[in-house]
Amino acid sequence: MTNPFTFLIRRTALWLAMGLLALWPAIAPAQSAPPLSLLADSIYLNQTTGDLVATGNVQVFYQGRVLSAQEIRYNSVTKTIKAEGPLQITDADGTIVTAAYAELSSDLKEALIRSARFLLAEQLQLAATEARRSAGRFNTLTNVVASSCQVCASRPTPVWQIRAEQVIHDEEKQRIYFRKARFEVLGLPILYLPYLRIPSPEVKRATGFLRPIFLSSTSLGDGIKLPYYATFGTSADMTITPTLTLQGAFLLDTEVRKRFANGGFDVFGAVALRDSTGILNRGYLTTNGKFTLSNDVVLSFDATAVTDNGFMRQFGYDETDRLVSEVRAQRYRERSYFSIVGAVLNSLRDDENNATIPLVLPEISYRSYGTDPVFGGKLGYEFNAVGLSRQIGQDVARVGGSVDYTIPLEFSDGIQATGFARADLDLYRVWNGPYPNRVLLNLHPTIGAELRWPLEKTTERAQHIFVPVVQLMYTADPAFNDVVPNEDSILAEFDETNLFALSRYPGRDASEIGFRANIGASYSIYAKDGWQLGLAGGVVLRSNPSTQFTQDILGALRIEYPGRLRFTNRFLFDENLNIKRLESDLTLHRDNWDISGAFVHLGPDPLAGSPVARTEASLDGKYRFADNWEFSAGWTRDFISGSDVTASTGLTYGNECIEVGLSLTRRFTSSISVPSATDVNLVIELAGFGGISQNTWPASRCAY
Repeated sequence: MTNPFTFLIRRTALWLAMGLLALWPAIAPAQSAPPLSLLADSIYLNQTTGDLVATGNVQVFYQGRVLSAQEIRYNSVTKTIKAEGPLQITDADGTIVTAAYAELSSDLKEALIRSARFLLAEQLQLAATEARRSAGRFNTLTNVVASSCQVCASRPTPVWQIRAEQVIHDEEKQRIYFRKARFEVLGLPILYLPYLRIPSPEVKRATGFLRPIFLSSTSLGDGIKLPYYATFGTSADMTITPTLTLQGAFLLDTEVRKRFANGGFDVFGAVALRDSTGILNRGYLTTNGKFTLSNDVVLSFDATAVTDNGFMRQFGYDETDRLVSEVRAQRYRERSYFSIVGAVLNSLRDDENNATIPLVLPEISYRSYGTDPVFGGKLGYEFNAVGLSRQIGQDVARVGGSVDYTIPLEFSDGIQATGFARADLDLYRVWNGPYPNRVLLNLHPTIGAELRWPLEKTTERAQHIFVPVVQLMYTADPAFNDVVPNEDSILAEFDETNLFALSRYPGRDASEIGFRANIGASYSIYAKDGWQLGLAGGVVLRSNPSTQFTQDILGALRIEYPGRLRFTNRFLFDENLNIKRLESDLTLHRDNWDISGAFVHLGPDPLAGSPVARTEASLDGKYRFADNWEFSAGWTRDFISGSDVTASTGLTYGNECIEVGLSLTRRFTSSISVPSATDVNLVIELAGFGGISQNTWPASRCAY
C-alpha cells in the first residue's frame, strides 16, 4: 500500500511544477497532469503550515521546459505557489524568463512575477519591475524596457530601446502591445508613441509596417518609402509601399501574393500619381503564376503592361528593355513532352517599333520517343506549329515536324560510338511579305556519327578525365526547298554547349547545312584537396565555305575552389585567330571580403546581325573592414564608348540588434525616355520585430 505521506508529496509537487510552468509564455493550463521530474537538494512537508517546500538547486523538467529556482513553496491551505529566485524558465523554443520572485494561484491562470526579464526567440528582451499573467494567455508587464541590443557594464545604454509604462504580450495572437512608449537611440528620446503593436519575434508573417527606406533621388527627390504588409490567412498577403517626397512626388506600389494547393500567383503594380516633374499617372503592372492542373498539365503565365517605355528603368523597378507576356501549358511525361504557348512581345527601346514585332498565337510543340526493341536505338518524333501576326509587316503560319533515330554502340576498349539520322520538314504560309502566295516547303535531312573515348587516371592527389570527341554529319538542302522567312533563328551563338549539336540555330526556321566535322575535347582535374580545373575546346571543319557561319575556334576554361574561388573564361577566335568573343567571370570569397567581376567582348559579326563591336566590364565587391562595418562598391563601364554605365558605393553598420545601410548609386547612361539618375538610400532595420532574423553581424563587443 502506498505511503500517504509519499502520495501527498508527489501529488503536491506535481501541481507545484505545473503552476510554475504556467508562468512560461507558451504554456496553457493542462487538462491532465503530464509526466514531469522534480530535483532538489531537499524536499519536506511542514505539517504545521501545510507548506510543501523544495530547496537548494531546484529543477523541474516538463515537456522540454526547464525551471530552475532556489526554493519552491506550495501552501495547501491558501492554495498559492511561491518561488524564490533567482529563478529561470527555459522553453524548448529558446524563450527564457528570469525573475527574482514568482507567485501564482493554484488554478494556473493568475501569476505575479517581480523583477522579470523575458527573452523572446533569442532576440527581443523585455525587462519589467513586475509582470502579471492572466486568463492563461496574457502577460502584462509594468515599467518596461525593450531592446534586442546587448547591454553590459561598460555600455549600459543600448543602441536603441523602447521604454513603456505597460506592455501586454498576447501569447494566443502572438502580438506585443506597448502603451505610452518612447523610442530612444543611444539614450536620447526620438519618438513618442501612445500606442504601438508589434508581432512576437517568432512570428514570420504579421500585419504591420516594414522597415522604412529614406531616399534622395534625381528621379523622385528627397523622401521616404514606408511599406505596409498585410496578411490574409495563411496563403495570401499584400504589401503596399507609398513613396512620399518633399518635392511633391507620390509613388504607390502594391504587391499581392496568393497560394493555392495546386499553385499560386503574384501581382505587382506601381503608379506615379505624381512624379518630380509633375507628370501624372505613369506606371506599370506585372503578374506571374503557375498551377498544376489535371493530367500532369502545368499552366503558367507572365504578363507586363506599361504606360511608357521609361517608367520601370527610371524608378529602378526593372532594367528590362524587352517585355514578353505569355501564357503556357506544359505536360511532362516519361517519354513525351507537350507545350502550347501564346505570347505578346513589347519593346521598350526607343529605336524599335512595336507594330513590327509579332504576336505569337499560339506555338504548339510535342515530342515523344520510344526504344527500338531490335537494335536498342531510340526513335523520336516531334510536331511544331506556330502563328505570327503583326500590325505592320508579314504574318506567318508554320506547321512542321521531325523524325530522328539514334543508336549507341559500346566497344570493349571504352570507345563510345553513336549513329544518328534526322529529318526536319516544315510548311509555311506568308501574308503581307515578299514571299510567293502559296505554301512553302522546307526539308532538311541529316545523317551522322559520333565517336567518344573517355580516358581517366587517378593519382594520389587528383583524378584526371580526358574526353576527345569527333562528330561527322551531313545536312542536305534539297533544290526543291523554298526560301522561307527566318523568325526564330536570327541570332545563333557558337560555344562549348552546342559544339556537338545537330544545328547551332536555336529554332526551326534555319538549319545548318552541308558536310562538317565537329572536333573537340575536354580535360578535367578534380583534386582531392578541393580545387577543380576544366578545359574544353573545339572547331567545326566544313567541306565548303559557309554563308551561315564563319570558321571559328572556341575554347573554355574553368577554375574552381568551392566556397572560395570560381573563374570561367569562354573565348571564340576566327580562322585568323582574331578574338570574336571573350567572356570572363570571376568570384572570390574570403573571410572578410567578396569580389565578383565580369568582362565581355563581342567583336563585329555581320552574319550574326552585330556589325558593331561591344566591350563591357563590371566589378562588385564587399569588404568588412571591422567586425561591425562593411564597405561595398560596384562599377560597370562601356569600353567602346569610353564611358561608365553605372557606379555604386555603400557603407553598412550592423550588430546583434540593428543594421544601418547608406548607399549611393549613379546611372550614367540616358535615352529619350530614361534620363541619367543618382539615388541615395538609407535603410534601417531593427532585430526582434517579427520573423526569424537573418542578421549575421557579430554582437558589439563589451569591455568589462
